[in-house]
Amino acid sequence: MAKLELKKTAVTNLYLANNGRYYLKAKIQGKQIWKSFGKDVSFATAKLRLPDMLKEFQAEAPAKDIPQASVEITFREAVDIYRKQIETNTRLKDTTKQFRMRSEITLQRTWPEVFDMQLRKIRAEHLEQFMTRFESGASVYTLPRAKGAKLKGDSPTTINALIGFLRHIFKVGIKSGIMSGNPAAVLKRKPLKKKLLRLPSKEKFREMVATVRASPGWGRVAGDLMEGLAYSGMRVGESRLLLWEHMDYDRGMFTVPGEKTESSARIIPMLPAFQELTLRIKAHKDYRQNDRVFQANVCQESLKRACKHVGTQHMTHHDLRHLFATTCIESGVDIPTVASWLGHKDGGALAMKTYGHIRPAHSTEAAKKVKF
Repeated sequence: MAKLELKKTAVTNLYLANNGRYYLKAKIQGKQIWKSFGKDVSFATAKLRLPDMLKEFQAEAPAKDIPQASVEITFREAVDIYRKQIETNTRLKDTTKQFRMRSEITLQRTWPEVFDMQLRKIRAEHLEQFMTRFESGASVYTLPRAKGAKLKGDSPTTINALIGFLRHIFKVGIKSGIMSGNPAAVLKRKPLKKKLLRLPSKEKFREMVATVRASPGWGRVAGDLMEGLAYSGMRVGESRLLLWEHMDYDRGMFTVPGEKTESSARIIPMLPAFQELTLRIKAHKDYRQNDRVFQANVCQESLKRACKHVGTQHMTHHDLRHLFATTCIESGVDIPTVASWLGHKDGGALAMKTYGHIRPAHSTEAAKKVKF
């Protein structure tokens, strides 16, 4: 086997190996790190993914403010240290911080004894035994005020979050020098069940919009947000940050504000439906440039009622983003372009995985065009 050799590219920290793969190579806090972007990843895709991968390594690097921990440190004390790291991490959204710490509650409910154990004395076999118990019924719990209804609590998402949490806690011990390895490394993540997209037809969606807009009170602004998400592909959090100053009608473009960081902002074209919608909103009131385009923060309850009224499957805010992407692809827009409109930085890999199988009706019509 030939020795692996890395050759510099025109992009800082991006290297091409003699095996044809692209690698991240950088020095972080004095330590040389390098990692492959995987097989069959193009230069353009590797370049797009480079900043995020570099941030991940920088986030995992030993924090300079973590003191040398006592060898007697308990799991609970390590959790406290990790919590402080999360709370002071300005790159993480509040929802992400809450999600990362949610596994602490899961552990308190299913393995309370671990919190008083010395961190360095917890072995891989302890963790494997716990996960076996967890997946064999220990995860079952009853929600407060749920009248005895029980939930399994062992979904792939919950298990993977728990594994990630455990790995982070043991990294505290590794970074502080009391452990040399991570016992949670033996735990295997669960494959996520692929969600089959069941989206309404264009006719059904128009019925849903009409249902919401006919509602008294907040029907109009809820309908504005519902259409806005479907016609733009924005995340609901991004829609709350969209101001009139972000709209450029002369160029037919608008800026989607960065929800996570300022650098995550993107400029995308307005679909005709989105332009017409926002002009209608603008005509309703004399807005200032720094006013929000969409007045509603959420439209989930309105969306839920509309789905029930027209007889279509339950939808969420994020499903409206899926509806945007699917409609664009069915209209002939290529997946990498749709991915860039959505704000994906992987060159379209996630979009291909998510929207590779679009609505059955469109797929059937497309198949009829194939001739042998």
